[in-house]
Amino acid sequence: MSDRYDLSAIAGDRRDISRRELLRRAGIGAGAVSMSAFLAACGVGGSNETGDQNQDDGLTTTKENGELNFANWPLYIDRAKGRRPTLDDFTKASGIQVNYKENIQDNETFFGTIQEPLANDQAIEWDIVVLTDWMIARMIRLGYLEELDHSLLPNFEAHAGQIYKDPVYDPSNAHSVPWQSGITGIGYDPKLTGGEITSFNQLFDPSLEGKVGMFKEMRDTFTLTLLSLDIDPQEASIADIEAATEKLIEQREQGIVRQYYGNEYADALLRGDLAATMAWSGDVFQLQFDNPDLRFVVPDEGGVLWVDNMAIPQNAANPIDAHTFMDFVYDPEIAAQITGWVNYICPVPEAQDLLLKQGEKDSYYKTVAESPLVFPTPEMEANLHGYKDLTADEEEQWQDLFQSVIQG
Repeated sequence: MSDRYDLSAIAGDRRDISRRELLRRAGIGAGAVSMSAFLAACGVGGSNETGDQNQDDGLTTTKENGELNFANWPLYIDRAKGRRPTLDDFTKASGIQVNYKENIQDNETFFGTIQEPLANDQAIEWDIVVLTDWMIARMIRLGYLEELDHSLLPNFEAHAGQIYKDPVYDPSNAHSVPWQSGITGIGYDPKLTGGEITSFNQLFDPSLEGKVGMFKEMRDTFTLTLLSLDIDPQEASIADIEAATEKLIEQREQGIVRQYYGNEYADALLRGDLAATMAWSGDVFQLQFDNPDLRFVVPDEGGVLWVDNMAIPQNAANPIDAHTFMDFVYDPEIAAQITGWVNYICPVPEAQDLLLKQGEKDSYYKTVAESPLVFPTPEMEANLHGYKDLTADEEEQWQDLFQSVIQG
């Protein structure tokens, strides 16, 4: 545990209500708030002009201002009795007040709300935004993110899993550190498939006619299809994407695909409408509380590791406060507290032992700690791939080809 904070007050069972139970009470399926494509966004208000920070020169302030404006996705931090314990603990430990808004519901729409001021070298409202790896890569390329001072992030250096350090989309974690992550693979019900699913190619089997779900998410669907063609996604050419498109169109024309889904695939899987489907690991973990027979697998050909990252927009008003929070959540106790509620992949491996200890009092935490969907095995991690960082031209070409699949 870091000695930079007074964490003595952090103890006890804070899991007042689970994320899955909150969704059920609200009448929302788990898939309705999945993280890898979580959805459609609200705007952000206002902007704050400040000269505290400049991307070219690095941080020019070393002081905390005592406030932090944080934009995140819905249901992506722990809750208990109407509170957010991690934010309360952070304020108690640091004195920094947090303005926390759940107003990111998909990467593109949120990006659209902040692009104009960032392009004009103006500050936006937020000191921390949480965005998916491919969007982080785009914002780095456009010069919209501040460089991080890793001397202010000792917990990240000490406790982050090795798979999260020096990622392709942000070498040396120069501009971002992971918040949570997940895997794109296959979810299935063995009672409906008649046996195990181990390969992505099994989703192209005519015996599953009308019982297969595929994603409307272009990056996920193309990446898994490329892997099934033995093509490294990072090296994929337009010709490779055309081959993937042909394979997907053939699957559709054979009537194998029931539907191309967004987040609603999870409820279709739970209802039994689907025997097998592309799936996000966190969704299947939550669905297993309702149907323990459901399974999630990383295909033999490989799966996708997607990462949602914390980053500081250029000219942010409170960059040191943002660093302080980033470091705080890499304390293993805090990471365990967040993961125990959110149930996506924790970027801090040491949190697993802390959840196991909590599991001695509450079996729920034992289930979380022992799930490879929250703490993947080394074998799973070794078979995961990232999205290709697309140029603007590539993205337009990929999107055009993908539309010919899902709109055919």
